[in-house]
Amino acid sequence: MAFSRTGLDEMELREWLASNAAFLAGFAGASVLITGATGWFGLWLLDVLCMADDAFGLGIRIAAVSRDPERCCVRFPRFAADPRLTWIKADVRQMPLEARGFSHIIHAAAEASTPAGPDTAQRLFETLVEGTRHLIGMAGPECKGVLLLSSGAVYGPARPGTPRFLETDTGGPDPASMRSAYAEGKRAAEMLGAIAANRGVPVRIARCFAFVGPHMPFDKHFAIGNFIADAVAGRPIRVKSDGRPQRSYLYMTDLMRALLAILDRGTIGLAYNVGSEDTVTIEQLARCVDRLVGGQGIVIEGVASDPDDRYVPDTTRLRLDLGCIPEVQLETAIRRTAAWYRVQGGRSMPS
Repeated sequence: MAFSRTGLDEMELREWLASNAAFLAGFAGASVLITGATGWFGLWLLDVLCMADDAFGLGIRIAAVSRDPERCCVRFPRFAADPRLTWIKADVRQMPLEARGFSHIIHAAAEASTPAGPDTAQRLFETLVEGTRHLIGMAGPECKGVLLLSSGAVYGPARPGTPRFLETDTGGPDPASMRSAYAEGKRAAEMLGAIAANRGVPVRIARCFAFVGPHMPFDKHFAIGNFIADAVAGRPIRVKSDGRPQRSYLYMTDLMRALLAILDRGTIGLAYNVGSEDTVTIEQLARCVDRLVGGQGIVIEGVASDPDDRYVPDTTRLRLDLGCIPEVQLETAIRRTAAWYRVQGGRSMPS
């Protein structure tokens, strides 16, 4: 029987596994290295792959990389006891030499928070670049796929009159701004991936946008997480902008399918936008959370925002090339995430 190690809805995931059984069979016998394994995406990847092995007997082995695996295993002891998992306590830039021989590598390590100072910005940039360089170097001849998790931040600000970011867009962030350290680090990491793919390393790239679901941070810079936390706690939802910026949100089961599909059968060297195309303003989002979760109304606190403040992907490649079409609507995603957050007593796993 497939069961969750992190408190996810088991019925929901069993249905997801059943509908994706043929696709998941491609990971039979896989040995998977996952960096950032105790972050938001990492926890989901670990749980989904373990549950897939529970359900289908795929014979998956996983090496999970984290700078603090003990904290994760204390909170989720089923991970500590799982014989399929090998924990590697390491900085992604300094992986031990014996960590080799994987059929699949998923590089999900990186903090997306805005740097607070010049030293922090440099560490963030170097971690992104050197970590990626190190991980690509670990892909031996037996490796079938390397998945680099990049970000929609690589595109920089939205251009006027463009409703969505295309993979072919050539814009970018301001390289002279310290606030661009994360985005520029991701751009440099993608370049390393492109160079490696050109010499035959099976690198694929997922440019991730905005998401919602269990284990997400509820107290950082993710608007939807803050809104859900406010509503669950019975507080008014506070909107820090004027409510006009446009976003879109993909639920985590749809993200998992997209990431694993790109890793398994994406075109080598190609970048895929991953997210939802369904645009919502921040004010609309706040009112939706308030209505669905039972909040105490919303308060708009921000000043006028840039009318071109948009962060919405075009996902044509993902839909047409890999058949990944979102299945979970935003309202359902909000209800599921809020229900999980209530059960957790208002806490999420720090990422």
